[in-house]
Amino acid sequence: MNEPPRFEISEEVQGATVTVTISGELDLNTVPALARRLDELLGDEPHHLTVDLSDLTFMDSSCLRQLIELDERARSDEWTLELVPSCHESATTVLRLTGADVALPFASRGDAGSA
Repeated sequence: MNEPPRFEISEEVQGATVTVTISGELDLNTVPALARRLDELLGDEPHHLTVDLSDLTFMDSSCLRQLIELDERARSDEWTLELVPSCHESATTVLRLTGADVALPFASRGDAGSA
């Protein structure tokens, strides 16, 4: 039998700053778990949310939609969102093809190393 794709969410909360790290594959099957966890974390009204995608090996358009909605929510609720880009080409393709890699608040690769 095939094993399900690896998918993990971890978070670190330091006061009003939250860092969420996503590993593995984020797609139509796994993005609802991420959405639920982000809703729980955002209920505590952070001032800054970092979503670290550096270990994300694959993402599809459902993940892209989640990131766009998260950016819209940050702007509406007036908190800061920072996205750390994936190191894997298969996870960044959808971002590059749609222009989301420049439209969304991604940290530069140099900044990502310090996150």
